[in-house]
Amino acid sequence: MELLNRVKNTGISRARPHLNSQGSLQLRQRVDQFIDRQIENWYATVPGARLLEQKEVNKDYYKRHLIETAWRIRLLRVVESKAIAEIAKVSPEAAQAWARYEMEEMLHDEMFLGDLRSLGTSLSSALQTEPYLSTKLLAGYFSYLMDHEGALGVVAYSYLVEYVNVKLDPSKVASLAQSIGGEHVAGYALHTKTDEVEDHPGEVWAALRYLINSPQDEANLYRYIEEHQRILAMYFSEIYNEFGK
Repeated sequence: MELLNRVKNTGISRARPHLNSQGSLQLRQRVDQFIDRQIENWYATVPGARLLEQKEVNKDYYKRHLIETAWRIRLLRVVESKAIAEIAKVSPEAAQAWARYEMEEMLHDEMFLGDLRSLGTSLSSALQTEPYLSTKLLAGYFSYLMDHEGALGVVAYSYLVEYVNVKLDPSKVASLAQSIGGEHVAGYALHTKTDEVEDHPGEVWAALRYLINSPQDEANLYRYIEEHQRILAMYFSEIYNEFGK
């Protein structure tokens, strides 16, 4: 009986990427346009979508937003780290790009916690604040994706938030600095600048393009972006109901 090599999931026997350079660029442009339309819908339908852009920002709202942002980074980086191993089984190129991005992003919660401390809230106090249900559901959705659908949806989330951050956060930081004080927005501003200078949307796309291996994957990418937006909208509704009214 002929013995066959039982080793698999190594990323060695990968075919030519579904997207060449031109195809990748064209798809990214279409995805960006899709997200832009989602942003317009977001502002039109999500309660409190502009609360961080007002002339007078509720300081308690801002502090709670900092806490939740730190929680989201801390909870998601666990499953995002696990994703590296799964991605490496499919595409070493994608795994390398994703690992580089995760290395840069891993400790960014400290930037937001620094702003929180400047407002008089200690880390121990922040840790006593339980994450919103939406944040727990987002972390749980990531775990579901890794177990049952693969890493594409996980990486799609990071592209969505990095694209939106680079596009919208500069104006939010400017409004917050004017309303709250620049010394309380230093970490937020640094995070925004880091995303822009290090081109985090581009880094995430460098991983994402190698995980898109069929027209169905392209269709699924749009679905993942839409689903992530729905969960994030739930977060904004939660914080608005607590502080925004």
